[in-house]
Amino acid sequence: MSSRMIGDFRVRCDIVEDDGQGFKVRVWTRRIGGNAPEKSWLVPGQSPFPTRTEAEQGSLQIFEGINGVRFNGEPEFAHASA
Repeated sequence: MSSRMIGDFRVRCDIVEDDGQGFKVRVWTRRIGGNAPEKSWLVPGQSPFPTRTEAEQGSLQIFEGINGVRFNGEPEFAHASA
């Protein structure tokens, strides 16, 4: 998966197995400069994908839906408007 810069953070997504329940997308953020560690975040309210292929497709949508990163490294996601 590719990565991109959002503000002072490098952001990337990865697929992780969810205890035999399927697969989830994990977002990794790292502040550029200094010795900041990379932090990982699960997408709030995300249901597991049944297959790795579906998770990889979903990760592209999640990756594109990240519209910011908070000071602590937590990704901010775009919300659908009502």
